Amino acid sequence: MKNREVLNFSISELAPKIESREVSPVEVTQVALEQLERVTPRTNSFITVLSDKALRQAKEAEKAIMRGDYRGPLHGIPIGIKDNLVTKGIRTTIGSKIFSDYIPGEDAFVVERVKKAGAVILGKENLHEFAIGATSNNPHYGAVHNPWSLDLIPGGSSGGSAANVASCVTFASFGTDAGGSVRMPASLCGVVGIKPTYGRVSQRGLLSSAFVNDHIGPLTRTVRDNALMLQIIAGRDPLDPTTLPVPVPDYTAKIDGGIRRLKMGIPKNYFFDLIDPEVDTAVKKAIIALEEMGIKSKQVSLPNLEYAPALRIISNVENLVIHEDIIRKHKRDYGEDVLFRMLPAEYATALDLARCFRVQRIIIDDFIKALQEVDFIVTPTTPVPAYPIDAQAITIAGVPYSIKGPGRSSSIIGRNTFIGNHIGLPAISLPCGLTEKGLPIGLQLIGRAFEEGILYKVAYHYEKVSPVKGKHPRLLAPGNSTEKEHDG
Repeated sequence: MKNREVLNFSISELAPKIESREVSPVEVTQVALEQLERVTPRTNSFITVLSDKALRQAKEAEKAIMRGDYRGPLHGIPIGIKDNLVTKGIRTTIGSKIFSDYIPGEDAFVVERVKKAGAVILGKENLHEFAIGATSNNPHYGAVHNPWSLDLIPGGSSGGSAANVASCVTFASFGTDAGGSVRMPASLCGVVGIKPTYGRVSQRGLLSSAFVNDHIGPLTRTVRDNALMLQIIAGRDPLDPTTLPVPVPDYTAKIDGGIRRLKMGIPKNYFFDLIDPEVDTAVKKAIIALEEMGIKSKQVSLPNLEYAPALRIISNVENLVIHEDIIRKHKRDYGEDVLFRMLPAEYATALDLARCFRVQRIIIDDFIKALQEVDFIVTPTTPVPAYPIDAQAITIAGVPYSIKGPGRSSSIIGRNTFIGNHIGLPAISLPCGLTEKGLPIGLQLIGRAFEEGILYKVAYHYEKVSPVKGKHPRLLAPGNSTEKEHDG
């Protein structure tokens, strides 16, 4: 095996080779760091690179495995951490100029978990400023570039995390999702990303911009790898009251089990109302593929989604409450996009907010009713594929839509994802096609509370027939030094 070939493996494939000592964690980490040095000057996907620390962790992992202390499938595997999750002794910027020198004194809960599992942390990943935005165009640390085409956005706010997984720098990365910030970049970068049920994963150590709708989730190249990652971080945290004492199943034990008795819901309204024709075609082909596997389909009604934009007011008010004191002291250090997106929330009244929470309750009820009739709901993840970093507008089915101005891009690209954060239900994005230009398209599956296992099972079976299976961005794929843009 050539050294760089290890980057083509999934965690599930590589872990047994590390356990059997066929492959060394040091070798894997060195190759990953070489890929990082080659790729990230073009993707700008890290804020802080931890080369020396990563090699030390890899050497420690190798010694432990040699003495028979193998900790599981993440032992010796290089991963990335979004830079709004605190890391002890390592700066955590939140993508902000204000926190450029902040050194936390502890690790986030999920960081503690992966360290205990023996993971090798390559660095802290670039993101949209304060994780508030859908593009990852960061005014302080530079825009993150999509590895499928470097002039395009990777999605946000976990853009660096998704770009690193897609370009085979990390085998997995953590993102955070308060409006689709794991699922949107998963869709635009052609990887797998999940927003678990609210309460499934501890938020302790997440420097959040939302009280009640933020989630931490893994981004990976395969569905099985994603399940492995969630397995490690899921569960009750006694120091985080948002986590719930719900048993965590073995997500991979039955991931290849039968799906023929399952039923999927196809929304009659909203999710397919504003959509790029190529995205529409790819998602509907994926639905046909699921039907051919024996999954029955049924149209479901979510009648109150026309009021969904009201949910954004809740998010904007939460953002402002968290940032209120910081804005007073450091207003000039904010990027215009994030600052001007929050400030209008000052004019929201208590009555406005109460009405928004009422809308939220009604929409939650709609989903609960629909999911009594079906096992999961299928939608496009994003209505459009990736678009240029400097775009002022995008065209959907011949109609131009402005994306210039605070929150404009999120209202389009996050249209199908932000609802999931306000209903708290699990949702996964996985690749389901490529546009004529070779850009990834994402399929979103939404499930019942704490039933991530069903989503993984369906996604795992679909992944086997996905037209994107085995595709990488050719420009940045391991072992390829050509300057061509896409594979396929």
